Amino acid sequence: MKLNVILVAALGSAGLGLGGWAQAGLPGGWAAVARPTKECAAAATFAVQEQGKAMAKQSGARAKKLALLQVLGAEEQVVAGVRYRLKLKVKVGDAEKVAQAEVWWQAWRKPDPHQLLKWTWK
Repeated sequence: MKLNVILVAALGSAGLGLGGWAQAGLPGGWAAVARPTKECAAAATFAVQEQGKAMAKQSGARAKKLALLQVLGAEEQVVAGVRYRLKLKVKVGDAEKVAQAEVWWQAWRKPDPHQLLKWTWK
């Protein structure tokens, strides 16, 4: 019991308490992308292209064109590559919509290192 109290006190005084971990982010956790990088933009472009293909496959000739207008927000997670969680402003036909996409990027996957994991309309 005495050892536990000393250890907690030592970690707290060294700035390594739970608050320190929360501020620094957890290894393998999601982290906000302050400014979209070229990798983040490539993931967003890929997500829109893949969703556009899925919509065309589902609707055939009636499918509306899907185009990326803006990356509204992004988070990344380093896990055997990088996963991107993207909030996207897109144009569907003549209407503007917001979607959330999750893309996994692995450099060693060839010919295309990207994989669309999830797409949801907001």
